[in-house]
Amino acid sequence: MGAKRSTASTIYDVAALAGVSHATVSRYLGGFEGIRPGTRERVAHALAELNYRPNLSARTLATNKSHRIAVLTGDLTSAGPSLTVQGIARSARAAGYVVDIVSFDVTDPDSLADAIGLMRSQDLAGVIALTISDAMRDAISTVHIEVPMHLDSGPADLPGPVGTSFNAAGIHLIVDHLASLGHRDIAHVTGSMDYFAAQSRATAFAEAIRNNELPEHPAIVGDWTSRSGYEALQRSLIHESVTAIVVGNDQAALGILRALNEAGISCPGDISVTGFDDIPEAEYYSPPLTTVRIDFESQGTFLFATLMSEIEGTPAPDGSQFMQPKLIVRSSTAAPRGR
Repeated sequence: MGAKRSTASTIYDVAALAGVSHATVSRYLGGFEGIRPGTRERVAHALAELNYRPNLSARTLATNKSHRIAVLTGDLTSAGPSLTVQGIARSARAAGYVVDIVSFDVTDPDSLADAIGLMRSQDLAGVIALTISDAMRDAISTVHIEVPMHLDSGPADLPGPVGTSFNAAGIHLIVDHLASLGHRDIAHVTGSMDYFAAQSRATAFAEAIRNNELPEHPAIVGDWTSRSGYEALQRSLIHESVTAIVVGNDQAALGILRALNEAGISCPGDISVTGFDDIPEAEYYSPPLTTVRIDFESQGTFLFATLMSEIEGTPAPDGSQFMQPKLIVRSSTAAPRGR
């Protein structure tokens, strides 16, 4: 049995196995189209057999082009932003890029300055700035970086195929579902209202209530956390006529469910509850949570593809192809008593 290879394969190893020149392998890796199909197939097989991984440092020297990007974010704890960053990293890795995740405290100008200084010290091809709130957008919009920088909250807040954002479309799915069950009095507990997602969802909720000709109740402002949902009921902010609660995200819905349980209020017997995002834990809540699923990792794919289009001067991707909201009906919603 032969000895295991102790060092990483090089393009010379690939060239020898494929029976081609190292220049041909280099052209293949660079995306050159003018390679004969048979030669291309042999190179591809050799790359796979040797488990070849490009040396990014050597690649940068050879092409005078960086293959490192930075993701600048002020929130790595919320489900949407964290999954979006995962999607960026996955897409970048597949394209041969390294990702630096640079976080900062949006309330601390020195923290942002330190983050910018760190990025400027790196040889970057570009930057994705996750401007998911008013405060983050205002802070990052004043920053000047010498490489392409894409500022965006992602396609969840972009107009979709029917003229509304995916966040808004998801809320319409929820309200229409509850109305179809016979609910007339529906309350809304929002996320943090300086986030674009919370703004979009709250506006869509009010619109969906009007479209279904239902009574309007003042929105109850939360902050995405389970505690804010719990305290919304603890402070008796939900009107006694309400038979369903649309919560801005799944984490806050967890707090609502606990508060209902402690108060002896049955879900969904007395009050139906819905969330948003479909985090992995949502189907294991008690009861399992009706929610809306958005593929935030695909949002990261969209953001990376958009940055690449800015770096390479190619057409921007179509955000509508990456994510469509889907209503996930579980046991936390049912027809109100008496219907």
